[in-house]
Amino acid sequence: MIQTTVLSVLRSIESDEFMNMNHSNNIDSQSLLVDYLLDYAVIGAGVAGLTAADQLNQSGHKIAVFEKARGTGGRMSSKRVASVDNDSFMAFDLGCISISAKSDLFALELEKLHQQGAIAPWFKDDKSNNHYVGMPRNSGLTRHLSKDVECYFSTRITAINYIEGLWHLYTVESGAITLLAKANNVILATPPAQAYDLLPSNTQLKGVLEGVEVDPQWVMGIELDNVLSALPDIYYPDSDVIYSISQESSKPGRSSDNSVLQIQATPTWTNKHLEVTSDQVSELLITELERIFEQALHVKNSYSHRWLYSIISKPVQTKDGFLWDETGLGLIGDYFISGDVNVGSIGSNVPGIESAWLSGRQLADSLIIKNSQ
Repeated sequence: MIQTTVLSVLRSIESDEFMNMNHSNNIDSQSLLVDYLLDYAVIGAGVAGLTAADQLNQSGHKIAVFEKARGTGGRMSSKRVASVDNDSFMAFDLGCISISAKSDLFALELEKLHQQGAIAPWFKDDKSNNHYVGMPRNSGLTRHLSKDVECYFSTRITAINYIEGLWHLYTVESGAITLLAKANNVILATPPAQAYDLLPSNTQLKGVLEGVEVDPQWVMGIELDNVLSALPDIYYPDSDVIYSISQESSKPGRSSDNSVLQIQATPTWTNKHLEVTSDQVSELLITELERIFEQALHVKNSYSHRWLYSIISKPVQTKDGFLWDETGLGLIGDYFISGDVNVGSIGSNVPGIESAWLSGRQLADSLIIKNSQ
């Protein structure tokens, strides 16, 4: 069953509020955010959603993307954190460390994105696979994908409803339900728990999502005065606390007078510290880093972020890499595995960004072919 978190509980509360308000007809439909009928409304501005939206937009369809955050990214987000005295900033990639390809199709896409300047090669692994990063930060990739697509940020879709052959998208503002847009089709490109909460109760898609399992993860960015010359670009220590240590300051286009690291905690440790404050998490992770490095750390800056939906531990395996309902409702994301790709967890043959891109691309290609017939 989909993991229950604080955010999914809030989603359920919002859904209950929507149903109660809907019954009382307390709906403002006078000021649509999008005042024309959309061919496709995409909810979620991560890699999957923007890939599908970009492909469909290039095919001449009327597209809009709705994102609750202030910008694009999802797990490709980046973060700038001011120092204590506000005289400098620490910048680091908040989610995905790097991007590599397992499939030929994604390898070609990465090379194209490299030529367009959206990503740059960072290093080659022991199998000679290129690992890329977004430019100038990982969030630059999703900004690149969104440049030709109409996007509405800081816009939380709290409910969708299928009425007389059209999808209606709503939000709750100041205690009132507001109708934001109408669309022929809706594509949910959110984490599975959030998609589950948005899905109407009568759709069979809900049943598929009940089998998805997603683990949370604490991630920390840390800036150090210490010299760590022997540290590789990515290091996987023997630790029950820390899963990976990556050198942000060694990535192309990143410059810093100090060592900037991204630290990813293990899912098991994260689950045991879900409700711990971010400052306490930083202290615990720094203590573990000092044990690993066998030296005291001179910390200039640190910031910890809790991803409630991070690592797909039990994905959905489908023939196509997406799901589509006859009412014009689709699901895409990194929790879909298509074809003969091996299923696994962290460090397996199921890279999250590639799965997200393949899912969005495969749905868009399917819809484009269908609409051309």
